[in-house]
Amino acid sequence: MLDAVVGYTARRFRYAMVMPNLMPPVVSTDGAAEYRDRILAAAPADSLDFRPVMAIYCSPLVDPVDLKAGIDDGVIGAMKYYPAGATTNSAAGGTSLADFAALFEILIETDTRLLVHAESTDPNIDIFDREAAFLEDQLAPLCAAMPDLLVTVEHVSTRAGVDFVAEHENTAATITPHHLARERSDLLASGMKPDLYCKPVINSADDRDALIAAATSGNPAFMLGTDSAPHPTTAKYGPSAKAGVFNAAYGLEVVADVFDKRDALSNLAAFVSSNGCAIYGVEPPDNEITLTAETVDVAVAESLSTANGDEVVLFGTEEATRWTVGA
Repeated sequence: MLDAVVGYTARRFRYAMVMPNLMPPVVSTDGAAEYRDRILAAAPADSLDFRPVMAIYCSPLVDPVDLKAGIDDGVIGAMKYYPAGATTNSAAGGTSLADFAALFEILIETDTRLLVHAESTDPNIDIFDREAAFLEDQLAPLCAAMPDLLVTVEHVSTRAGVDFVAEHENTAATITPHHLARERSDLLASGMKPDLYCKPVINSADDRDALIAAATSGNPAFMLGTDSAPHPTTAKYGPSAKAGVFNAAYGLEVVADVFDKRDALSNLAAFVSSNGCAIYGVEPPDNEITLTAETVDVAVAESLSTANGDEVVLFGTEEATRWTVGA
């Protein structure tokens, strides 16, 4: 799967924040370095100066000394917190952010960001309200207790997430192409669309409008984060669909389409590139790519196949017929 998908990111982005929720999870500097090396080995020769940034899994298995050394050596670029049971391969996650204060002190000391999957796992909370509940019950108290901690709320899906970032200093947020371009009627109204099922779930039209307003505003606290997840159809089409949307192939076209409809293309480069570079303190890319609004004359691929015969459906094919991408 890695060989089949890494090129979609490496050909369009200098940086990818690589999530650590493998099986087993990436909980050490050596594990992060090994995964980074596998990614780079799989990247195609025509990659645009591709530089994976490795996140380490926030877990009791993390050794604080090793964490500090990995950050100092430039191997570890962030830490990712998953509520246990919230999403794919999150069983090694936590039940409370407060349990990891010692690790967060190291993040503060080293100016390293905590990335948060902001979703409550309380079964009594409606699935469409779980982001708001987590932000109020867990992340707000952490930000109050550790105001110097740099936090990225990953893949915000609600107006509550946008408001949280606006109200809390030292926070930023990523927004995905699918949360910008779709709302829950697209997921559910005409039969469940497993290819749109992700965590956190795609929410209401009002929530989507809040995400679009934040993304297109030019506010430097909001940046593209694709949260691209290549689950094969064998895992998506069945009694229990895996959560994830594979949007690396056409994510830029999707976002450009959203910005174009809001007459906000002047802010597109900031959202997809420079905001993230500034937030993470990394060198902006030298390469440029150009998106052009024009009808695509050739057939747009709707899926990819791995060497083992697995098929992965590509998100954004409709938008990809309206935009071309070139150097």
